Amino acid sequence: MSDVTHGRLLVCAIDFGTTYSGYAFQLTSDFTKEPLGNIKTNQVWNAGAAALMSLKAPTCLLLNKDREFVAFGYDAENQYTELALENEHNDYLFFRRFKMLLHRNPGLNRDTKIAAANGEEIQAKAVFGHGISFLKNHALENFKRAGMEIDENEVQWVITVPAIWTDAAKQFMREAAQRADIFNDQLMVALEPEAASVLCRYTSDASGQSIFTSGSKYMVVDLGGGTADITIHQVAEDGTLKELHSASGGAWGGIKVDQAFEQLLIDIVEEDVYAEFQKRNASDHFDMGREFEVKKRTVKEGMSKNTYIKLPSALIETYTVLKGKTLKEAIEQSMYVNRVSQTADKLKIDSDLLKGFFRDPLEHLVEHIREILNQPVAKETNIFLLVGGFSESPIVQETIKARFPKHKIIVPQDAGLAVLKGAVLFGQRPKLISVRVSRMTYGIGISRLFSKGDPEELRFTSGSAVLCRDVFHKFVEKGQPINEGDEHSMPFSAKGQNNRVRVYTSSMKNPKHVTDDSCKLLGEMMINISSEVTSGNNIQVKIEFGGTELVVEAKEKNTGEVFRSRFDFLSDK
Repeated sequence: MSDVTHGRLLVCAIDFGTTYSGYAFQLTSDFTKEPLGNIKTNQVWNAGAAALMSLKAPTCLLLNKDREFVAFGYDAENQYTELALENEHNDYLFFRRFKMLLHRNPGLNRDTKIAAANGEEIQAKAVFGHGISFLKNHALENFKRAGMEIDENEVQWVITVPAIWTDAAKQFMREAAQRADIFNDQLMVALEPEAASVLCRYTSDASGQSIFTSGSKYMVVDLGGGTADITIHQVAEDGTLKELHSASGGAWGGIKVDQAFEQLLIDIVEEDVYAEFQKRNASDHFDMGREFEVKKRTVKEGMSKNTYIKLPSALIETYTVLKGKTLKEAIEQSMYVNRVSQTADKLKIDSDLLKGFFRDPLEHLVEHIREILNQPVAKETNIFLLVGGFSESPIVQETIKARFPKHKIIVPQDAGLAVLKGAVLFGQRPKLISVRVSRMTYGIGISRLFSKGDPEELRFTSGSAVLCRDVFHKFVEKGQPINEGDEHSMPFSAKGQNNRVRVYTSSMKNPKHVTDDSCKLLGEMMINISSEVTSGNNIQVKIEFGGTELVVEAKEKNTGEVFRSRFDFLSDK
């Protein structure tokens, strides 16, 4: 199971997360000896004063007024807070937790903007590009410190994305990576739950036996900061992994808990006070968030003790100045009067209220898992594999175990790093995922003879023929298992050098026309024909659906010449 196809000296995976980001790497020679051998991560990202140490850095970016890179991660937070203390931060662009912009954004395009903390907007791709560039360069420096003389051209890069992301969002990340000088032939895109599954495929239990053997069927529940990604995998007879249920999920990650805590504060002090506090006291706001992050990781279902969170004096003072009364009075007049109280500079939160912060994302998660288990393909799926940072939360694990008592719950060691380390292994052996299930129906619009039932507005004539345009020509059906490397071809008549074919998706299995309500324009397939080939020559267009991304190739039938072609899922405006 250690065959390698990329031909490079080292694989480095970048996990660009909603809340935290990091990277891991492995020499290809180490993988061929022992797949799990010597997968290295950056050992410690230091938060500084808050004494919060982690194996990932917060997904925060700081740029100067000229939109030039200043810092990323904890350094970005700390430098921004220092600027704020000197009231010099308004000329800087600070971005935090911006990855969710790509989740189900129907208007995502190359000109999509992200607003910084000061309200100034810049191109989202530039923001992502700066973040990826920092992690890439940090990794390259780490290679040197580890005694590895590796040229960056000898690195196979992998970037992880949620499996529930659209094709446009995946392309967006690929183009953002290009801004960091990571180009197509050096970049793989790994789907996060697949990466975690790959790691566990190589992992053994205490007795030295593989966790999953041939025929094992299990549900991968990837719980990150922003999203929950759920799929079902089975180990095939040849040891590869087959997807049985396409990835699905929603925005039910750990930041929902953070948002619930912030909403509690806003309910008490009111939105204008909290906004003023954030604006003028960035350092205190970050420190409070870091402290809550530590407390959040200890919440258990059976806990009865109250939790104390240190309240920044600036928040207490801001409320008094703007509202003319004390914070204690505000709490007593709020809906939380019996569940929250102030003791000196501490906010005491009732244990049931704190546990309630987890309720909304967990209820959505449990309901969705049940919906999947009720489907025929999920029959005899008795094992859950919990991965991702949010899965490390005790109350998350307890809730899943309590709601699904007949299922075996596996939480690998360092579950928050499972996707990252698995992405390294995926980069070493991408064909380990041998079957994927299509999340949508894919096809193109064609014309054919008009038939009964076709809409009249699509009727047209060509010579003596009565035709129907915009007919959905299906390539792949929603729910269809697709083998790795599966291809679909179609003939195409070139008209000049620059040609394009529109590709559509549908949420239905058998759409009739691309104008149906269930259909959406996915993007355009660009086919560029060399000047030596005359218009009208027969071109065979091949689309590969079996990987993490769609791959396109155009070939002239008679000469065998291959032309540049690509999918373009992103518009320029």
